Amino acid sequence: MKSTNIHIGENILAVMNQKGVTKAELARLLSIKPQSVDYLLKRKSIDTDTLYNISVALDFDFSLLYRINQLNSEQTNFDINSANAKIMVEIMLNLEDIIKLNLKKRVTQILDK
Repeated sequence: MKSTNIHIGENILAVMNQKGVTKAELARLLSIKPQSVDYLLKRKSIDTDTLYNISVALDFDFSLLYRINQLNSEQTNFDINSANAKIMVEIMLNLEDIIKLNLKKRVTQILDK
């Protein structure tokens, strides 16, 4: 099994900084001790239940990071076909850009139309 180059603790900290959430606030939202937040932020990986709870608390889908990583490693092309157009897009974004662009919400809105 391949290992990802994603350090989830660093990514959580980046989202916290972007959204202005302190360690104490995250601890309160997760009903854990602040020391546990420090531990989480040092971890390269965490269990999925914890990642889900952090995603809800910070309103950010961290699973998106793993999907983007998978797509980059597979060098997959997206083909979107319709009666009017065929669109092929390949983009590489860092976490800060994903947050700034609110990418997940925008892509969902486009695809729902």
